[in-house]
Amino acid sequence: MQFLNPALLAGALLFAVPLLIHLLNRQRHKKRPWAAMEFLLRAYQKQRNRLRNENLLLLLLRCLVPIVLALAIARPMLQQAAGLLATAGTVHHVVVIDGSYSMGLRQDGSPSPFDKARTLVGRLLDRFEQNPNRTDKVTLVHAGVRPRFLARADLDLGTVRNQWLQLQKPEDGAADLDDALRQVADALDESKDPDVQVYVFTDLQARALGKALASPEQKPAAELTDTARDLVERLQKRPGTRMHWIDTGPFGATARGGVVDNLQITDLRVVQPAAVLRTPVEVVAVLKNRGQTSANAEVTLDVDGAEPIRKVVTVPPGGEAEADFQLTFRENGRRRLRATLTNDALAADDERYLSLEVRDRIRVLLVDGEANGDPLQSHRYLWQSILDPDPTALPTFAVETVDTVALLSGRCTPKNHDVTVLADVERLNPVAVRALTEALQAGRGVAVLLGERADPESYNLHLQAAGEGPQPFRLLRPLGGAAGSSIVRAPTISAPEHPLLREFEEEIYREVLQSIPIWRWHGVAADSLHADATVVARVTDADRTPLLVARSFGEGKAVFLTSAISSQYRAERWNRLDDPMVAFPLLHGLVKWLALPSIDPFSAVVGAELACSLPARPSDVEVQRPERDGRAKTPLAEEAQALPGGRFRTPALSDTPYAGFYTFELMLEREAGKESLSLPFAVNVVADEGDLRYADHDQVKQALGITAVLDGLPAAVTATEASANNELGASLLLLTLLFVLGEAALARHVAVRRN
Repeated sequence: MQFLNPALLAGALLFAVPLLIHLLNRQRHKKRPWAAMEFLLRAYQKQRNRLRNENLLLLLLRCLVPIVLALAIARPMLQQAAGLLATAGTVHHVVVIDGSYSMGLRQDGSPSPFDKARTLVGRLLDRFEQNPNRTDKVTLVHAGVRPRFLARADLDLGTVRNQWLQLQKPEDGAADLDDALRQVADALDESKDPDVQVYVFTDLQARALGKALASPEQKPAAELTDTARDLVERLQKRPGTRMHWIDTGPFGATARGGVVDNLQITDLRVVQPAAVLRTPVEVVAVLKNRGQTSANAEVTLDVDGAEPIRKVVTVPPGGEAEADFQLTFRENGRRRLRATLTNDALAADDERYLSLEVRDRIRVLLVDGEANGDPLQSHRYLWQSILDPDPTALPTFAVETVDTVALLSGRCTPKNHDVTVLADVERLNPVAVRALTEALQAGRGVAVLLGERADPESYNLHLQAAGEGPQPFRLLRPLGGAAGSSIVRAPTISAPEHPLLREFEEEIYREVLQSIPIWRWHGVAADSLHADATVVARVTDADRTPLLVARSFGEGKAVFLTSAISSQYRAERWNRLDDPMVAFPLLHGLVKWLALPSIDPFSAVVGAELACSLPARPSDVEVQRPERDGRAKTPLAEEAQALPGGRFRTPALSDTPYAGFYTFELMLEREAGKESLSLPFAVNVVADEGDLRYADHDQVKQALGITAVLDGLPAAVTATEASANNELGASLLLLTLLFVLGEAALARHVAVRRN
């Protein structure tokens, strides 16, 4: 039994008052011998037993009155009513709240699953504060982008409540509960608390349960991460630990699960690999309908917050649709593109963001191995005619040509160009390789076309550098025969989905490419191909020698063509890849792909770390967070990190819990002085979290190996809400009144009879 006011039990000591009076009354008269009274002794002896019993009964009633009254005022409760909140020892309550963005679902103005979870946690904290023992420890975990322990085994409920009050909305993350449960299990193993209650508040979206729901009967391999079922079993095996799964989702009351319709934007991209000034750019927003009925959606696109463009599309049930927009940029630099839908029940995936770099041109540095010969046979003539054949049209490419000596002597700077092309350059030296490596580390592209002039030993020595350089193989001597010989080879595509071939959209162009004659090519040593290299096309010789090889290196990309394209005016060329049906899509696709870095640091998902490399040291870096985050501009205290090639990496920002633009505002310390720079990073949600499929309670019980899934707080906790019905105070007050009346009636009866 527990008491709400245990201090008032001291009032029970008042029972001593009637006992003391009784004892004093026994000593009130002194005995005096009197002969005349001797005859009364016999009558007194007959009445002695009855009088003693009556006096003892009156004494008992008078003692019980203060004792029972004190118990009534102390408000005792039955042990089973106190439940989890009134056990004899300290209870460690661990509260885990699912913070993924599906918890923000709002239907018909009703509270979201996250709001329901907050309300229940608030009621739980109220019960803890009403616990007279006040020895409860509380751990509060927010399972959002990353699990965060807002309070860890805290005895101060005021601190826990403050953290709970700050938890106003879910984050835009899309993780399952596995990581949070794993960290909770590790923390409990360290604390070794003997009595633990774990409460998990979640909407029971299928994604939240991870692999456990998909195949609960399959145990993961030893090297794989534990599933939610494994973690639940681990927790339940702890002595004194109980788990309570509480469904706050849209189907929690029915326990049957189901599907909620949702329309979302899953992608925002430009069709062209690179955006160029005054050249039309097609921007595509991809919509997905996760509902069961067709949906008409109005998509708006705005650039840098300007007046938006609108388009209406119809999205079939369970299908996708695209809203395409034509844009022409008048200013270069990084631009912020945002596509939005009219907010539905789940607002987090109704927006998509893109940070797009707009260039004045794609600048190509062509190192021409034939620069000193016939101009019509030079590589400059070939590349100029393919990349910019019409001087009256708006050019996309700007080609600057230098000879081999300019590269070898360091008189050109590849990192100042988007793409550097080595067109049958005879040899390399450390100066040239250092310049090319710095360009790749800066996110630029390098294309190496190996022809009759190229010295394999020089390339192997400098550009491969025993596997440390950007060349992904060891080059051998040229193979094949003279041009026009009877033995003809051809390219064969081995990576048809590679973006290098994106300009070969029609199948007919791919067939033409694979029928082009290849007479000579450089061999590649067997087993020398680097693991991260991709062979896009091979030669149809017996060894299937790589012809077109691509790889990432540093922040840039490199492409190697082992049979160089030559001008049509060279009779002894190695191949016919200069054919316009092949040369245009091949070289356009190659340069456009190389112009973009291997990894776009300005496009990330929620929770990712944001940073980029810059050509000068950044200082005074501040971050403007997106509107969904709500926090003010904050400085980044870390120093910039020096990188090879004279570049610097900005301080990293890892606190990215919401989607939107995180804009780095900084100063670049150039030789001419400080230059202000604004860099918007586009952070987007993971679209799969918008698949609003909810498991029924029977599935969850089977998948996790638990006995019950609740839609509210456990009964042992809610029992305290009706504690007035379980208190004995009122009954004890009534019993006190009965004792008083009984004592009065008995005292009156005894007094009358004795008189």
